[in-house]
Amino acid sequence: MSRIAALLIVLSLAACGTKGPLELPPGPAPKPILGSGQPATVVDVSTPPNQPKS
Repeated sequence: MSRIAALLIVLSLAACGTKGPLELPPGPAPKPILGSGQPATVVDVSTPPNQPKS
């Protein structure tokens, strides 16, 4: 049984990458599945400087 499992692991690892690199089809880029695809905007969340008490 362990010989069969070892053989299956070796064959599955040998089959990785035999199809070649992945390429996008020609044409416009597809819409993103998650999110808007735009970089997040930076929001200033720092505290204001201390005001002298009067």
